[in-house]
Amino acid sequence: MSIEGEIGVTLHWDGSRVRHLTLASTRPLAAARVLLGRSPGDAAALVPRLYALCGHAQGAACAAALRAAGAGDDGVPAVAGWTVALEALQETLWRLLVDAPRWLSLPPQLALAAPARAAVAQAVAALQAQPAQPRPALVDAAAVLGDIAQQHVYGGDPVAWLSNADAAAFDHWRDDTNTLPARALALLAATAPSLGRSDTALMPGLDDSAWESAVVPALLQDPLFAQAPTWGGRPVETGALARCRDQPLVAALIARDGHSAATRLAARLVEAAALLRDLATADGDAVGWVRAWPLGAGLGLAAVQTARGLLLHLVRLADGRIADYRIVAPTEWNFHPQGALFRGIVGTSAPDDTTLRARTGLAVQALDPCVGFRVEVVRDA
Repeated sequence: MSIEGEIGVTLHWDGSRVRHLTLASTRPLAAARVLLGRSPGDAAALVPRLYALCGHAQGAACAAALRAAGAGDDGVPAVAGWTVALEALQETLWRLLVDAPRWLSLPPQLALAAPARAAVAQAVAALQAQPAQPRPALVDAAAVLGDIAQQHVYGGDPVAWLSNADAAAFDHWRDDTNTLPARALALLAATAPSLGRSDTALMPGLDDSAWESAVVPALLQDPLFAQAPTWGGRPVETGALARCRDQPLVAALIARDGHSAATRLAARLVEAAALLRDLATADGDAVGWVRAWPLGAGLGLAAVQTARGLLLHLVRLADGRIADYRIVAPTEWNFHPQGALFRGIVGTSAPDDTTLRARTGLAVQALDPCVGFRVEVVRDA
């Protein structure tokens, strides 16, 4: 079963520049139709199977929201932050080794996906079997994933790579390293250095005052909030770039290159290296990946960080059944009708519609939708 839908991108092009862009998503309200009337236990078991991507994150968000709503004794599993973080690392490695090269017509390293997925699956199974003793599973996963990253992503020790906080040194690494992510970044710098550059604000953390004063009330009051979510009334960008904005290298690249496709890819490199470091030294659960709040009788909200950004699940229970269920996925934040893609593509120049489609596809992939997408070009007079 799948309820994922797709993103439609329509470009209004005058033959030289993009004058306007419209976005449409077919996904936001599907979960309510599937989950309404179900028991908490049935919902918790079903949600991870509904999503081909980020199934652990979706399941964790569902379980955390249900527990916050008071359904912990109704067959709802406990939530482990490291399960979500491991999945995020797996997804990020896939983006770096498979999708990013494909963006730029480089050969992807699909053969590395299987051992990475196997290592994560083994670690998740071990965490579920022995949740009180996470360290052995995490150390084993760090060894396998770290070896893949060292050889095929960073061309050296990922933790040592993290110590680089200088944009010029990053450029030197990018241009002199033969790994696929480095080559993709070098090609991007040479052909489209400002691709997808947007002035859309980066999503604040959940300690931001607008979270409780504006975001949560809007989610509660507006059943259509998920179609075009805002933070205090404005679109924001979520994901690795927002989470890592204060990391020295990412901050330096933002200052120089803005919120572009290249800085988004660099932020993924930074976050993956940090996760590998944390895996190897972990003692306890991952902090910050899963949070939840009881909002009243039978009402619970969960916020889960994923590879693509912030995922929200809101549930309302009545008579032991789900009376309302809302999901705000990272895709809806980043593909807000006036958000990061809109601001990054309107004004883009292209000599022909084929080039325009390719550049738009690159910008879309850099924002990493969790569903498929299609690009349509409409020629305006």
